[in-house]
Amino acid sequence: MAVSLRKQHSVEPRVESSDGGIDSKFTAASPASTELEEEAKSQESGSDWEQGRSVKKVKTSKIPKVGETKPDFDDYGTLALQRPQRARRVPQRFQYNNPLSSTKSRPRNKISSILKPKAGQRYNLQKPTSQKTTRTSARNKYGFPISDQASVRAGDSPDNSKQSIVVSLNVGSERLARFEHETEEGIPLPSTPAWTPADDILLPTSHESSIEVQGSYNLNDWAPRTSDDSPQKVTYTMRDVDSTPQGVPSQKTDQPVLPPTPTSASGSDNLALLLSDLPRVASLFEPAPSVADSESTTEDEGVPEILEGSPEVHELRALAEQLTHRQVGKSKPEPAGAPEVWADGRQELCETLHYYRAYQSACYSTGGFARGFMFDKVAHARDYIDSNVVISRAGGGQLKDKETGELRAGRDQVDDSVAQNLRNCKSHYNPVVILAGVDNPHFPSQPPHQYCVMDYFKPTHIWFEKDGKSKIVRYRFEKLNAKKDSWWRPKGSTELMDLGSLPPPNKEVCQVCEKISTQVYLNGWMCLQPTCRAFWNIHGLEEGYEPEDASLIYDPRFLKQKTPWPNDDHNYPLTSNNVKLSGHSIPGEDTSQAFWLGTVCPDCGRCNSRLNWLGWECGNPTCNFRKEPPHTLVPALSLREPLWPVTSGYTLSRDTQSSRVNVRVTFAHGYRINRYSIPGISGFITHTIANKTVLEESGGPDSMFEELQKVDIGLRRRSMPNGQLKGPNHSRHFTVNYGMPYKFIAAAASHSFDGAARPITATRSRLNWAAKLLLSQERGATMQDISKTWEREGAFNEVLALGYFESQKINYHDDGEFGLGPTIATLSLGAPGNMRIRMKARHYHGVSTAGVYDDVPPLPGCQQYEARLALQPTLDALKLSDPKGYTTQRRQIPKDLGLKGKGNAKEVLNMQLGHGDIVVMHGRELQKYYEHAVEHAGKLRFALTCRYIDAESLKEEDRAAYEVGPVIGGYDGSGLM
Repeated sequence: MAVSLRKQHSVEPRVESSDGGIDSKFTAASPASTELEEEAKSQESGSDWEQGRSVKKVKTSKIPKVGETKPDFDDYGTLALQRPQRARRVPQRFQYNNPLSSTKSRPRNKISSILKPKAGQRYNLQKPTSQKTTRTSARNKYGFPISDQASVRAGDSPDNSKQSIVVSLNVGSERLARFEHETEEGIPLPSTPAWTPADDILLPTSHESSIEVQGSYNLNDWAPRTSDDSPQKVTYTMRDVDSTPQGVPSQKTDQPVLPPTPTSASGSDNLALLLSDLPRVASLFEPAPSVADSESTTEDEGVPEILEGSPEVHELRALAEQLTHRQVGKSKPEPAGAPEVWADGRQELCETLHYYRAYQSACYSTGGFARGFMFDKVAHARDYIDSNVVISRAGGGQLKDKETGELRAGRDQVDDSVAQNLRNCKSHYNPVVILAGVDNPHFPSQPPHQYCVMDYFKPTHIWFEKDGKSKIVRYRFEKLNAKKDSWWRPKGSTELMDLGSLPPPNKEVCQVCEKISTQVYLNGWMCLQPTCRAFWNIHGLEEGYEPEDASLIYDPRFLKQKTPWPNDDHNYPLTSNNVKLSGHSIPGEDTSQAFWLGTVCPDCGRCNSRLNWLGWECGNPTCNFRKEPPHTLVPALSLREPLWPVTSGYTLSRDTQSSRVNVRVTFAHGYRINRYSIPGISGFITHTIANKTVLEESGGPDSMFEELQKVDIGLRRRSMPNGQLKGPNHSRHFTVNYGMPYKFIAAAASHSFDGAARPITATRSRLNWAAKLLLSQERGATMQDISKTWEREGAFNEVLALGYFESQKINYHDDGEFGLGPTIATLSLGAPGNMRIRMKARHYHGVSTAGVYDDVPPLPGCQQYEARLALQPTLDALKLSDPKGYTTQRRQIPKDLGLKGKGNAKEVLNMQLGHGDIVVMHGRELQKYYEHAVEHAGKLRFALTCRYIDAESLKEEDRAAYEVGPVIGGYDGSGLM
């Protein structure tokens, strides 16, 4: 079966003379080398299958003269059935057994072009010199082969052009291939222009062929040949050549049909300008014959290759250099326009835009689709951006080069979820939005802001390349609406070339993996399949060579191709979250997630996070935009959960804890009191769960919750360290502080209790009472005795109020700052909250992220607890006797025990906080070794936390300018049952 697929048949060339007869000059014997003859003889000794597996077979070189008959053989010399002699398409794939080339010459890159003479000019093929030519191996700095065979005859002139050209007319049989291969990802089968002689041509009379053409291109290097070729000197005119079987003379006498006019007028004009100095290079828009046009179709259907000396490659290279030229640094030109959407920081960008919410990575994907890409400072050397096209490397996997300091691929990239998400976008015609950072070295102009939104782009190509020794993934994007002006175009410049103004890029089938790849670089066609043995080799052969990174030049045909989509030129909105109220009084509508996310300023286009509890304010100093949606009161009764009813009895608990945590439950004054103790920790945690009586008491939680919605207590999102994020960074909740200043990570502005809203002062009084109640139970003392020591040692003198909209939260942290008292209490008002407790990672793993052993005694529940506990006495003694050995041992222990500082400990306690509940944490060790986080489920929640802060612990500049007075009100809940 394998043999039958390869069967094709030699074709006898037929050339009509002007009188209709057969010109006998066309046929001649083209002797093959001794090596080819011996190999051809060896094929007759064995079966076709055996020889095909053991020896690289070639066809015999002799072609019978016109009028003679010859048994038809397939590619391996096997006798085949006779078929009518007829003209067939010339196989264009380069043949290894070309006697005109050295045995180790490589196939080269090809370009879609055909020869065309000037008006009144005829190509006259004369007998070449007898000196046998070989292909030179010299290459220039770009990796192109340099031809030394092109010359101009002294007697030739543009007006009387008789030029000596030798063409090997490949009419031998070739392997039958119907392009039964997978296409490249997202790329249709290639459309290869046919080569058609433009005027009278003389065919060569000898295998010792050379080329002499005005100009510098060498057809000997691209003319396809086999050992069956038998050219003879024949003169015929343009009407003797039919363009369907490429280069095979036909019996037609009509004048040839001119190539069709390109569909794009601008493309035709651009091409005319590009090739104005190329009188012998015909239109690149010549349509390709279909695969069904000839039974002699080859599996490659490649196009003639570009040589270093050809004018066309000079033009394409010059065009590529113009397209890829960029100014770097502050000398970049100004953009032609202004971005519609921009941001000064990463957080406000991600909180505002629906199509880009990636705080760290370059790509934002959700639901199996890519939505947006950010291209900033970390760019690849071969990245490319112009008015309509963006080419970029996939993110991740880069390491800093020790010698140059540049970021290079540190490992092979894989076809990951991002690439698959892009394929989904291609399949569904979903465009993605591309954003640019101010530090992008390939941006054609100087971005006016830290982050600028470019536009919607359609992903067109996904392929693999090499960066050094590593494989990387590349993406190509085209602007969706090419009719829309690109603001990032350099000011005063014009678009050098429109999309689709050049012919499509070359596509070839790899002879190793039999898959199609597109030619991306002018250096030559390469297989872009990462698993292929010929991957990234010029000419796509295993014995090919890899190009040097610095020599790669983009093929303008690849850069400027146009990929049509059915939704081309559609306008999608770039602005986000222009949220509006429904006009109905819906409780919680204005505190939903949409109302605390950022918004794009309608006046200047800046992305703005909502930092104020009351609404948005544009952060642009030159803009005065403000938006404050009215608040609809969320009534306290709406907080009642039907599946967990609140009654006058003690409320049921929904807390969960690990088996190591001890729990003790008591009931008093309308509260269920869950007391939790953690082994190894001096201290406790209590969760006091309120019932209906507590919630509805006068001035109680229900009243406090509704009052906080009616007054402005100064809640704002506070500034936090931005880490690796560019621009300002803020907490994901709103805060304000009253009483003694509290300088924690997100420092809040502090205000005096004098004139504070009643819920603030009432919270301070209520939580002081709750703390004294719990301490009296813990110590077995009366409330009066506890009150005396409590007021003297650490009564709460600060209230930190936190406000949460829907989906806001506070991440893991501790309250163990210097100067704080041992007791911390929190009152929860509004929607339910979920408070989680876990051991800090350093103490849980026993090792820091730097690989240094944690020298504190291990806690129950940590990793390798028994082994670490056994080492502790020895380690303590070594610390006193040999500090240097102690330091060495701290680095060795993690290796011996297999400790790794990655990941987090599991939660040991999970408390479901309801409206009116109180949490009290007592003990400094609890803050030292454990941490907590809070999330909530609902539209609106307040958390009011009280601490004791030693005034002496504050710096002089941080101390309050007002006096923090005693507790006002003196709440006492002991009368509730």
